[in-house]
Amino acid sequence: MAMPQRDNNIEQIHRLEGLIAYAEEQKDWDEVERLKEQLRRLLERV
Repeated sequence: MAMPQRDNNIEQIHRLEGLIAYAEEQKDWDEVERLKEQLRRLLERV
């Protein structure tokens, strides 16, 4: 995997983790599940 692509994937993972934490704070459980699914798909690609 090329370095810029790897860096982009890491950045996306961190962004999704932050969004999940925020959604949990707001008790938006539907959004938490949607973001976790997005994270799962991203991690399957890497």
